[in-house]
Amino acid sequence: MLLSVSFSAIYGQPETLKVMQYNLLNYGNNTGYCNTTNNNIDDKNGYIRTILTAYYPDILTVCEMGKTNSLPNNFLSNNLNINGINYWMTSAGANTNNSYLTNCIFYNSTKLTLTGHHTAQTYTRDIDVYDFKFKNDDSGQIMLTCVIAHLKAGTGSDNEGKRKIMAENTMNYLETNYREKNVLIMGDFNIYTSSEPAYQAFTNQSAYPNSYFIDPLYPYGVGNWNNNATYEEYHTQSTHRNNDSDCHSSGGMDDRFDFILMSENIYGGRDKIHYVGGSYNALGNDGQHFNQSINNPTNNAVSQDVANALFNNSDHIPVTIELVVYNNLDVNELTTNTLSYDIFPNPATKELNVRFYQNNFGKANILLFNMLGQIVYSDDVFVDDSLSEVVISLENIAKGLYFLKITNADGLTSTNKIIVE
Repeated sequence: MLLSVSFSAIYGQPETLKVMQYNLLNYGNNTGYCNTTNNNIDDKNGYIRTILTAYYPDILTVCEMGKTNSLPNNFLSNNLNINGINYWMTSAGANTNNSYLTNCIFYNSTKLTLTGHHTAQTYTRDIDVYDFKFKNDDSGQIMLTCVIAHLKAGTGSDNEGKRKIMAENTMNYLETNYREKNVLIMGDFNIYTSSEPAYQAFTNQSAYPNSYFIDPLYPYGVGNWNNNATYEEYHTQSTHRNNDSDCHSSGGMDDRFDFILMSENIYGGRDKIHYVGGSYNALGNDGQHFNQSINNPTNNAVSQDVANALFNNSDHIPVTIELVVYNNLDVNELTTNTLSYDIFPNPATKELNVRFYQNNFGKANILLFNMLGQIVYSDDVFVDDSLSEVVISLENIAKGLYFLKITNADGLTSTNKIIVE
């Protein structure tokens, strides 16, 4: 959950931008194992419409769109521009590599204008780069770039090496062309652990100081997540436990393959776009389906209709985040006044993690106090121009409702409710 200064009373209501990334599983691409019987596009459209009732984004990026030119418009007219809505637009991937699976982006044209489409690299598959500007922007200078990557699938050093090449090619492109910009990179990365070279490339601040990405699930969702119950609430694949469809992979929910990572600019809110901390979500993952199908037993994160649609449409589930866009706000005002940090988990049991990001050097004071106003924890943490973290032990703190108060070096204060279970 994001704890930050509220700007709405001073600068007006900021605009929210909801983002979703989803591997559609051979949408309109008929193969020997995915065909019109077990992966029919009309059926898939019905499932997708149901899924969108649970989270309706402003930007929808997808992997595994078939390469037929008519498919993006088919998706658009059947799933987004429906029920009187007509403002959604699309742009297919370039597909320079001539892959049978492509990337695609769909966006709310009342909020965004597409200004450019580029290809970061073409090895194995294209990685697409989409540039947007915001329509509700008097300055005309608020920009957002979405990079869609579908990395090489498969285990073993050969496939890991191919993912590494794709990631490094992309990072070299971004380091040259998108230094210190508002950039999201998303997609099906097919990465089994954070120690893989591809993940390390995307998040390597030393190698790519002007374009590296921050994982909003760091550190609690980062590690050896493959078939590891410790990471069960962050897994995004597979929705099927059993091999009941040749099209869908099986094994149940046991891998974190799908990602939305963000540039330091977005995480720190340096250039009018700010990540809403704690908004990252694997849609439909209630943390209770490790090695199980997403819809069996009952799913506590979404309705049964949505869980069934997730099960039937793809062997992946979507990941989502929210951003806020501050229009008519000077960059210096934003960086001076912003205090960004995440708290997790909440509710908490044994410990509470607090992660800081702040543009200015200085000490931040952390207070945890109970409903009677009694301080049960106090600490001063030095925060520099990077990520800083503190872990609060809850072993000697009774169950109940508490308040976490953080004051930064500039005297800015935010307070949020914490539940200890």
